[in-house]
Amino acid sequence: MPQPRVLASARAGALAALLPLLAACAAAASAAPPPGSAAAVAPAAPVAVSASAPSVSAPAAPGAPAAPARPAVVTRTPPHGLRWAATASPAVRLATEYSGSVSLMWMDPARLRFRFVPGYSIPEGSPVTTADRTPSTWTAHLVAAFNGGFKLRDHVGGYYYRGRTVSPLRTGLAAFVVRQDGTLSVGVWGRDLRMSRSVVVVRENLRPLVDHAVVTASPSDSASTWGIANGGRPLANRTALARLPDGSLVFAYGHDVTALTLGRALVRVGAVEAVDLDMNISWPTGFVYHHTGSGLAGARINPGVVRPPSTYFHQFYKDFVAVESR
Repeated sequence: MPQPRVLASARAGALAALLPLLAACAAAASAAPPPGSAAAVAPAAPVAVSASAPSVSAPAAPGAPAAPARPAVVTRTPPHGLRWAATASPAVRLATEYSGSVSLMWMDPARLRFRFVPGYSIPEGSPVTTADRTPSTWTAHLVAAFNGGFKLRDHVGGYYYRGRTVSPLRTGLAAFVVRQDGTLSVGVWGRDLRMSRSVVVVRENLRPLVDHAVVTASPSDSASTWGIANGGRPLANRTALARLPDGSLVFAYGHDVTALTLGRALVRVGAVEAVDLDMNISWPTGFVYHHTGSGLAGARINPGVVRPPSTYFHQFYKDFVAVESR
């Protein structure tokens, strides 16, 4: 699929233009953005309302043991050292590094659910469920989204989805795993991550970009070490997903950067492990969303993102991860 060219722009000015839009997300404005704005709006999906009366818990019988208390949700906070901007969700924060060329999206997994949606073409040969073709199953509570990995024919890792190994998983490669309860983990397959009944998806992609809190990329890497982009240019739009020591996650989008720069930005915020994701001109994405009276509105996390926020309002050509509020 041909990719659109990216127009060069002044990063400082673009970032300044993005701040009011993020403030709008945090305020969850009730009106849709005006035509031509950087945000995109999807129509509000109808909400099914049960006709039955609300359930009421019956009192416990005399002498019956008390029901166990639900464990308290331990929320996390973004790492210190950066200025984190609020979004519509208190579990998602944004920051920038390297003069705005790298945007970071911090996520608190205790307050979020992660949903993997396979593309209708990539990963090649992937099973696809009815829910994967039904946007309302992920847009109803959507607060963020980001792209998946490379094409399987690039031979950079295996892929497992809903009981089927589409491409053999390889021990030692970096991966992210999504489980039935909506949790997501990042690590090295066969060491940090293993198969279990609860695993819904395993998406491998190259060796770890960050391993044991150390960047594995180096200045001597060739233009093809982390994937060939833009005809072999070392600078490209790149993305990665990292795990921090407290279990929180950070997604990184880099505009015209090397893999080394992206890895260093993740280590600076405390990443322990990181998996490289998609790259090139328009495949890397990263969006935040808020719900309005008119539907769902979104914004790019970096002005270098080529595609519009509405990209994931439906099943896309390539796989992506939908981040939902719990």
